[in-house]
Amino acid sequence: MADSDNVREFEFLMEWSIENYIYCWHKKGEKLTSPAFVSTLMGNTKWKLLLYPSSGENENYIGCFLHREEDEGPEKIEVYYNFEVLGNDHSILTERKIEKREFKKGVPWGKDELRKWIKVLKIDKESYLPLNILTIRCRMGRCDTKCIDPVQMCAKTVISFEKRSFFWAVEKFNSLHPNRRIPFTMESTSKEILMKFCLFVSEGQNSDEIVFIEISCFLKHFKYFILKIFLIDNGGKKNDCGELEFWYDVHKNTAFFPLRLTKNKLLESKGRYLKEDVLTLNCECIFPTGISFEGVVSTDFEQTSPQTKNVFISSVPKIDILKKSSDLAIGLKEDFETLYKEGILSDIKLYTKTKSFPAHAAILSARSPVFKAMISYEMKEKIERSVDILDLDDDTVRRMILYMYTDALEDLEWESTFLLYQAADKYQILSLRGKCLAFLGDRLSLTNACEALVLADKYQDEDFKKIVQNYIVDRDKYVFISEEWKILMKNNSELAAETMHHFWGSAEVENS
Repeated sequence: MADSDNVREFEFLMEWSIENYIYCWHKKGEKLTSPAFVSTLMGNTKWKLLLYPSSGENENYIGCFLHREEDEGPEKIEVYYNFEVLGNDHSILTERKIEKREFKKGVPWGKDELRKWIKVLKIDKESYLPLNILTIRCRMGRCDTKCIDPVQMCAKTVISFEKRSFFWAVEKFNSLHPNRRIPFTMESTSKEILMKFCLFVSEGQNSDEIVFIEISCFLKHFKYFILKIFLIDNGGKKNDCGELEFWYDVHKNTAFFPLRLTKNKLLESKGRYLKEDVLTLNCECIFPTGISFEGVVSTDFEQTSPQTKNVFISSVPKIDILKKSSDLAIGLKEDFETLYKEGILSDIKLYTKTKSFPAHAAILSARSPVFKAMISYEMKEKIERSVDILDLDDDTVRRMILYMYTDALEDLEWESTFLLYQAADKYQILSLRGKCLAFLGDRLSLTNACEALVLADKYQDEDFKKIVQNYIVDRDKYVFISEEWKILMKNNSELAAETMHHFWGSAEVENS
């Protein structure tokens, strides 16, 4: 593309928001289609965006395509365009380079690799899916006309879903042996069996017994559902045990879900999880039910940046509501930072080995379920209005508290983020944990990959673990001869063996 094209202003902007995107049921090759956009400025042509939630050779990418519909426009039209993924404040998180292409009626064009889906859905979910909404924008312009007032059209697609949850109390857990299965059924109001669950144990490595849940689904009208399982501790707190994605197949309607804690680990922690020898689970089933709404919701004339000098904007001036909201958010953040730093009306203190940090119980409780439990129940922390954090250093505690007040992270380095991740996991500050994970994932190197792998394994973070293992496998010739890998094999042989197995499995797939 010529340099002159790179500086040209786009004249037609299509913005498409997909609500409840995480509940997409689409497999590889299946697409979501946007409502149609009609542009009079571009010769009365009609366009749609096509989104493939699972795309690319490894099904690891989100694919996005621009599709010209059958319309009243010219048989051929040459346009320049690009795709963007937008954040909550309309900042550009991911952008494809500007492309130039001739479109005929009924012909799509785009890229399979708009963004890795694991980054969107797992690592940086809060940025890419604010309020569970994915926003894609396509900017377009004709190659044979001068730029005029740009038109922006916004469309929305809403994925609807049903959510069903239940508590499951498994009694006499200590006496559960491999030949015993504990059943549970989910029934409709008419007593029709919708799903069956069976809990059982199976012997794993070192005679440790893995706790499994077998799931059988009889809901043929649902193609797909997500099962989330939580372990309820003796204080009533929910502990995330992970989730399972289930695609219904008439030939295979059963799946198995292993709990993160083995039977031995649960028995070792019976004072926390097994009150009166009862294992209590909370199961949530989320069933996407289809598209409940789709349509163009607004058409707008607005000035967009960057501007070229020859663009004349004649539309009526408007108040930038997003900017005002952003300014208010910044002011609120600054007020809370002042509240924290000055200790105004603080009513609780956090103690490390060498320092105390004044804080506000309400803020800590709102940001962390662990702090909330400490402060709400008749525990030492509530009575003495203090919390001992002797296993964390001063800087990590300071960063954690500052984040709880302001949602901000400052001057992160690998080591500080590494420690902050562990603090976030301990106190279940999930948004902080996710941001630390994104930072670490983007800064993996040959010298720190083994350290990151141990961290992911220690905290049973399967998503991060998979990312690190893929990083190691992709650079196997360098990692496997490194001093860090030799230390890992010596100190954590099972984890090293698991990663090697992951490597050989990948190699077999490539050679098959």
